[in-house]
Amino acid sequence: MPHTPRPERRLPAAALLLGVLAVLGFTCYVGGITANSRVEGLPATDAFPALPDAEPPAYREDGPELLVCTDDAEDFAERNEGVQYNDRIANERDYEDCLADGFRDLAAAVAAAEPGTNIQVLPGRYAVEEAVLVETDGLQIEGLGDTPDDVQITANFGADTVLTAYAVEGLYVKGLTFGQARSAAVRLVGVRGAALDAVSAFQSDDTGILVEDSVGVLLTGCRAEAADNAGIRIAYAQADVTGCESTANTAGLEITGDNVNTAATANRLYGNATGLVVTDAGPQSDVTVAENLVYDNNTDDYDRAGTAACDTGADRPESHLCPDRTYPVGVGVLIADTDGVSVTANRIWNQEFTAVAAWGTPGPEGDGNRNTVADNTFGVRDDGRRERNRLDLWWDGVGTGNCFDEPGMHRSSPAALPGCDAVPESSRLLADPLRTLKTWQCGLDGTAADLPAGCDWFGARFTDRLEFQAAAVFAAALLFLTGAGWLAAVRAPDPPLAGQMTFSAIGTGAGGLLLLLAVWSGRADYEALAIGLWGIGWLLAGRSWFRCGMRTLGFLTGVIGLLAVLDGVDRGLWTVTPTPVSPSWLWLVLLPLWTLIALASAFGPRRREEEPSPIERTPVTAPSHDRWDW
Repeated sequence: MPHTPRPERRLPAAALLLGVLAVLGFTCYVGGITANSRVEGLPATDAFPALPDAEPPAYREDGPELLVCTDDAEDFAERNEGVQYNDRIANERDYEDCLADGFRDLAAAVAAAEPGTNIQVLPGRYAVEEAVLVETDGLQIEGLGDTPDDVQITANFGADTVLTAYAVEGLYVKGLTFGQARSAAVRLVGVRGAALDAVSAFQSDDTGILVEDSVGVLLTGCRAEAADNAGIRIAYAQADVTGCESTANTAGLEITGDNVNTAATANRLYGNATGLVVTDAGPQSDVTVAENLVYDNNTDDYDRAGTAACDTGADRPESHLCPDRTYPVGVGVLIADTDGVSVTANRIWNQEFTAVAAWGTPGPEGDGNRNTVADNTFGVRDDGRRERNRLDLWWDGVGTGNCFDEPGMHRSSPAALPGCDAVPESSRLLADPLRTLKTWQCGLDGTAADLPAGCDWFGARFTDRLEFQAAAVFAAALLFLTGAGWLAAVRAPDPPLAGQMTFSAIGTGAGGLLLLLAVWSGRADYEALAIGLWGIGWLLAGRSWFRCGMRTLGFLTGVIGLLAVLDGVDRGLWTVTPTPVSPSWLWLVLLPLWTLIALASAFGPRRREEEPSPIERTPVTAPSHDRWDW
């Protein structure tokens, strides 16, 4: 039987193309409006209108002096032994003078000091029962050892803080170590102009060095170690951190709060869970992270949280932390719900999850805008040897004006990122669905005693990971629904030819399998290819189904396939700007409707073919000469 030619389908195909273009045009229009709504109207005022401008004080060598020394002569002699010769001899003379008319503890000297006094603390270990409270302007407190470890002041976990400066001006602290506080070893609150030079903090139950609600603060050459949460925390303050070292904490350096104005430069952050965290910094904030060495931040101490090992008063080694808050393990620099952060010229290596992670708050009024990551060196140590990160950059895709200029980047997620010269700029209200789910489930809002499940940066591995579980469910559903669609096509009045499903099945099946492998291995480029293959498979299927009479299902399948191809391009080649949402959301919204139509077509009552109208035939009698009679 000759093949019956099908009618032309040019008009429906044109309608399909026009509909998709209309959807994309509408999303671009809405994207432009929402981009302006996320960033317009931000006040360009001073970040600290309530506090006067202040500058950190300079070191001074004149002024009245007070001496502080320990009663333990052996401890003084042992700690003073390592001091340079001239300074050691001077310390021995000062020790004799201090025993005669000096102070035995820092708190007494601070209480007796007048504004502008220099307080000099001789080598030794000093135990305090309550915090040393500084409320006098212009004090200079200096340790007379070669290193901060020579002069150690500890609360033995009997006080919330060791040194607290409240609403003072012109404070200068140099060459001392503070530690073993229940909260923060050193705390500056409401300070106007302060300098912490070569100050160390160790083994605090919360934070090593805390600067909050202050202006004109400078931290240079400091060290923070073994803090349960953050080694150094800058909160709602104007403070710079330069040349400091932070190790063996949960977070090495944390910068947080609206109106924060901080430059973190030339620091060494290693051996923490997260190297540097910038979080909840509002649109008036100004944060610069530059020229830091960030590496080996892969320490996981969450297994002890909430156990008897972390009970109050429990005797635990200095290396054992008991964090209260959750920071992702294996991240070098984290930018979370923050506006206006610049991460440039840093060297980051050997991070088990990613060198830089960035995510924002979904919605028109969300945070996570105008952040720049550029010109960093990934996977190369400071001595030139190569030591890769698992990922160099992980971004959820939310925000307006975020840009990434990293030509030397090895691997990122997503594989395609908006450049800093992109026109128009990227603007997204909603990120990729899977990354949105991950930041919601595994963000910074949890507690260490109740870690969320399925988070690879909190210890989930292989099939326990949230991404793999979601990908496995999606791939299985995709193959089942595609099979249901072809079953419906077979039951159609004009079923497609057997060979027409070959390439569609290959594309869809390969896409589902590759998606599982991509998520398993963390390859965002393969993930983009998998989504694209699935989209091509559904484009071919939609064309066949439309021609066989299932016009609604075929049309919708083609639209979803085209959006999936667009999603693959957005993930793997270049960011489609300024669409207000990830293209994933467009096809994801249509899938429930498609599922209902496909299942109804595949498993619903089969449409009966119309019976042909009977044809009346006139009997013909053959003439006698044509008959064959036996």
